[in-house]
Amino acid sequence: MLAGCNKAAQEPQVSKGQLDTYPAFASQFIPARTIRVWTPSDYDPAQRYDVLYMHDGQMLFDASTAWNHQEWGIDEAMDSLQAQGRIRPTIVVAIDNTSERIGEFCPDDISQYLPAGTPVYSDFAPQGNDYLRFIVEELKPFIDSVYATYPDREHTWLMGSSCGGLISSYALCKYPELFAGAACLSTHCTLAYPRPDEPSDAVMTAYRTYLKEHLPQPNTAKLYMDRGDATLDAFYGEAQDAINAMLRAEGWDETHFEYRFFPGAAHCEDDWQARLPIPLLFLLEKQ
Repeated sequence: MLAGCNKAAQEPQVSKGQLDTYPAFASQFIPARTIRVWTPSDYDPAQRYDVLYMHDGQMLFDASTAWNHQEWGIDEAMDSLQAQGRIRPTIVVAIDNTSERIGEFCPDDISQYLPAGTPVYSDFAPQGNDYLRFIVEELKPFIDSVYATYPDREHTWLMGSSCGGLISSYALCKYPELFAGAACLSTHCTLAYPRPDEPSDAVMTAYRTYLKEHLPQPNTAKLYMDRGDATLDAFYGEAQDAINAMLRAEGWDETHFEYRFFPGAAHCEDDWQARLPIPLLFLLEKQ
């Protein structure tokens, strides 16, 4: 399964900071869903904060309410790094997924790079553009109006895993004027569903070509990507290595593009939690 998409039966709890919940947050682009906003323990409305938008919100805070009893532990990681003064003061906006998760995280625009008749997914129509319009046109204005944020590009970030990594990289391409960087863990860069062991060369090439032509100019944004080599991550090596080589050839330096490989790491929240400080520091580290 691609980064679980079952709704939690109970509301997640946090051990650090505060969690504000907005159930059935309406949209004209996608079905309503729960939005949760995590603020640090010392949140002060008189200050200003960076904003990190994260996908698969059900999986971020509380293993007891997650479908697979695993979590990212984003509240503990953020609170610890901020308390140590290692990252900028930041709030997290957690966007729940729905039964439309695969379609919503699929980038529509790569279809123009595919040979005629090549499906991106066999069972889902791409809805990534609508999902991103929800974030950009509806959710972000709400967050900036309610919370003490820096609304500008230089303080606005994205993070996700699996197909959430895919849509995060796509958002950086679609809205380079709004997002300063994205962290993409275990990115589902093969775009192969429901048979990840049968990736399509045409689709992988289309995604890589789209990134090459639409990412911000090299070294004007931050992009983090990683993978393990167990479970679903085992199928990403060829596609991810080709993306890495393309970005280096385009001139992305190590300050703006970071790739990490984690031997033995699987496609699951426990392993994303274990390395979470690395992408957080890459995006948000105090200079």
